[in-house]
Amino acid sequence: MALAGAVLGLACATPAAQAGDPFFGTFTTDFSDPQPVLDQALAAQAATGAGTLREHVHWDRVERAPGRFDWAELDQLVGRAADHGLTVLPVLITTPSFYSTRPAGVTTDGWPPRDPGSISRFAYEVAHRYGRLGSFWGCVLPGLACKRPYRPIRAWQVWNEPDYPAWWRTGPDPAAYTRLLRQASLGLRLGDPLAEVVLGGVSLGALANGYLDRLYANGARLWFDTLALHPYAADVPGIVAHVQRARQIAAARGDRSVPVRVTEYGFATGGVREWVTDEACQASLLHAATRELSARRAELRLRGVVQFQWQDRVGASWPHFMGLLRPDGTAKPALGAFREAVAGRAAPAGLPAPESCANRRKAPVSAAPPESATSPPDDPAEVGLPRATVRRAR
Repeated sequence: MALAGAVLGLACATPAAQAGDPFFGTFTTDFSDPQPVLDQALAAQAATGAGTLREHVHWDRVERAPGRFDWAELDQLVGRAADHGLTVLPVLITTPSFYSTRPAGVTTDGWPPRDPGSISRFAYEVAHRYGRLGSFWGCVLPGLACKRPYRPIRAWQVWNEPDYPAWWRTGPDPAAYTRLLRQASLGLRLGDPLAEVVLGGVSLGALANGYLDRLYANGARLWFDTLALHPYAADVPGIVAHVQRARQIAAARGDRSVPVRVTEYGFATGGVREWVTDEACQASLLHAATRELSARRAELRLRGVVQFQWQDRVGASWPHFMGLLRPDGTAKPALGAFREAVAGRAAPAGLPAPESCANRRKAPVSAAPPESATSPPDDPAEVGLPRATVRRAR
């Protein structure tokens, strides 16, 4: 009895903050921020009620030399997120230079490794460290007598939009991505046998140009548990239709019951895009989309949805303006709207009806033709890379 009491005391020695709803998530910006800055951002994101924090985990910032891993930044992110009741959904991205296909003298990111097998060890190490049995948590048994709040990473996303040239610089190649996915999956499942492997969130182009279908044809389904996509659209029905289209493609390949994660969705208030809207309509549309996806989670077999992104950035392209905060850190109406949607409450008073927002779209901010609805800009600094990566790419 005394031993049981001691173990219980240890288990309660590091109480965690109240966890948010893991179905909902936000996309954060840069896990290398100083701890006070990171804590402030994590506390604000946790206050929305969302329980998932999607973050690009840059392979090159962890594996500094072949087989040598620097965990300091990632420990800070995962640990502080857990303290705030958030679970990280990592996106494994950015090949170290010593493994990369990136040509000498080129500074852009998005280059896959020369040998897809090189990601296996990294995948194993991160899952072994932060997964259910992860050494980072310091538990006697999973979740028992842990040295820190226990929020193990349960799902891992392998790459981001591999169907788009800015993220797969050697040219989108379903067979090549399948090989990378296989190696990452083997490493993740060795590090945590119960790990959920999430397909790299594909853009709308993957639905239109056959990329997703060719992933299935190349056997990718053996190596992921959850399909992921980024169904950007001008309105809520458009988002739902894109998810339904992805499900149709999967069903045609005999995968009717595959779970889906929407790992990016949202609406922009600026930039070059034909459907850019104002702040009031962004809030209205985001609230309506979040409520609709939540209401249809069983029908669409959704495991989660992630709002893109937490804070606006300075730039010309639409992804820079999808935040819940402005670049100066002040809240847009979308912040309150998202919080109410996560809680299952009505939209804040004074917002326009979402269906009326089609008539309040802004014209593109340049005279150039608007971007394709399926194609973000071909520049890592324009597609939501963390600040440190953007600085490196310029």
